[in-house]
Amino acid sequence: MSRALANRADWRRCWLWALVCAGVLTVATGLGGCASEGNVEPAVPSDDGAGGSLTDPASVAAVALPEPTFHHLHINAVDPAASLDWWKTVWPEGEVTEVAGFPAFAADGVYHLYSEVATPAPGGFDVDRHYAVPQSAFWTTGPSTDGLAFFERLTGLDPTGERFRFLPVYTGPDDAEGVLHSGLAPYGDRLLTVAELEALAGTPPERGPNSQDFGYLVDPDGVLLEFNGNADTDDLFYGHLHFWHEAPLCAVNWYVEHLGAGGTVRDPCDVERGPVSYPSFFPSGQLRQPIGTVRVANTGLMWYTRQCRDGRCGDGADGPLVPSRGQVVDHVGLSYPDLDPVIAHLERAGIPILDGPYPLGDARAILIEDLDGLALELIEAG
Repeated sequence: MSRALANRADWRRCWLWALVCAGVLTVATGLGGCASEGNVEPAVPSDDGAGGSLTDPASVAAVALPEPTFHHLHINAVDPAASLDWWKTVWPEGEVTEVAGFPAFAADGVYHLYSEVATPAPGGFDVDRHYAVPQSAFWTTGPSTDGLAFFERLTGLDPTGERFRFLPVYTGPDDAEGVLHSGLAPYGDRLLTVAELEALAGTPPERGPNSQDFGYLVDPDGVLLEFNGNADTDDLFYGHLHFWHEAPLCAVNWYVEHLGAGGTVRDPCDVERGPVSYPSFFPSGQLRQPIGTVRVANTGLMWYTRQCRDGRCGDGADGPLVPSRGQVVDHVGLSYPDLDPVIAHLERAGIPILDGPYPLGDARAILIEDLDGLALELIEAG
């Protein structure tokens, strides 16, 4: 992938489109902005591969919503100073600052904002159970960087793994130990079903020519971080965000129709789930199909189906996603150049505004929830 792209946002859109074309993302999601040779944009298929029809995003644009920009994660932390120091070590290009009166970490134009709490907030990622307890719609942050260099730098700083503990990435259903990043898996970052792994049995390990390393860390508060990339990857603090949803394609519809995100509306959106695949931080494999993806101005938002279902996470772990308010990741912030058309649309659509408009520093904001109870702070950026 060329480094001559105009800016990091365009580079990231191209990377996401490359995943679509490579079959890692199994559906096209309106990730234009990355033209192929001759400035011809990739064709969008006429169906979603699951028998559903696709609606041209232009037909949804009648709501005339401005494009949102990912602004921040708001995190509840016992010791914000320690959390900020951890993130500054993980991402040295960022800076510790203050936003709207909140301690903050800033990098590439996005923020972590912190509220201090007396006791650890629920919803932190449990490394032994392999999921957050309880599980809200939030899954991971997503820095894009050279995965191997990232892993080697942090393990060099902390050889014992006391501060930077990389989670095991399981390479197949019979792998009880895992590897510390996908580059150590026999087939690298190739996402393979159990049937595909069985078909490859006995063949030499092989990584693709553009293979990227991905892996996972947990911050001091229980926020899960997924890093991914290779030596050709430009550093970007938020290459993507991952979420859970009961029906990921329905999440896409909602964010396109009601928040102005770029994506493709599907009908029906509640489609059959595909088989698990590996590598995965779930020992039982990850349910990756369908995946829902939308574009905001500076990153991509991606949804997978809720993983703890049908006993996959053990006794008593099945259940709906919980609201995010009061969890470690309390809410997600999106900014707009003008909040008035957004408020007007939400009111017409009957989507409750839970709070606001209220001042947020020199800006104003409102608070809503998405379909899964993920709180969203919508900010008018001056």
